[in-house]
Amino acid sequence: MIKTINCNNSKNINLNEISKILSEDGICILKNYYNEEELKKFVDELNIIFENRKNKIDILDSEECSKDERIFHAENYSKYILDNFANDRNFNLIARNYTKRGFNKKTLINRLEYEEGKVKNSGAGWHRDNHDCQFKTIMYLTDVTEKNGNFQWITNSSKRHIGKPKPRTKNYDTRFYDETVENILNDSQNNCELVNIVGEKGTIIIADTTYIHRGNIIQEGKRKAITQYYF
Repeated sequence: MIKTINCNNSKNINLNEISKILSEDGICILKNYYNEEELKKFVDELNIIFENRKNKIDILDSEECSKDERIFHAENYSKYILDNFANDRNFNLIARNYTKRGFNKKTLINRLEYEEGKVKNSGAGWHRDNHDCQFKTIMYLTDVTEKNGNFQWITNSSKRHIGKPKPRTKNYDTRFYDETVENILNDSQNNCELVNIVGEKGTIIIADTTYIHRGNIIQEGKRKAITQYYF
């Protein structure tokens, strides 16, 4: 079970508690960190950026899936996103405490919409962002179920838990075939479990993405999200 903290629309959160959860599990969920007015502003800013920066839209078409629309460095196109997400003091302190080092940052916004006959998700197939150090804060900007592209997470799947699984290619060894992940899940010695992370708009996922994860294949509706990369 992934641990969830209800912030009760307050930024006064217990950073030590979150750090402890992350050290144990590599992931923590926050609910009700932003209020409805703040969330509406994030959605409005995302929509404005996609409308005004069409030349910056990147569509990843890889591993027979993905195809979400994404714009990197949203912090450069929205002062609101810069001030209230990219530079959120709590998120930056959590990342710094977990990684134990300085870091660079970039903010991604993306949107994913179901299209009949197309296999689409966010980020393509199962992968680690890095074997050794990668950290993200992800926030859903729509309500997300298991049918509209939720974040999927494999517990106990970092290098320190299970080493380096067989990669798709030797030169790109952080990405894995579905069969490889199925074998990992079926091996009882690994103690790995697939978790589907769903939640209402505003759900925040704080995660060490050296664990294996992916965006689920979308089956209906839309999904919008914003992601802070620490690297």
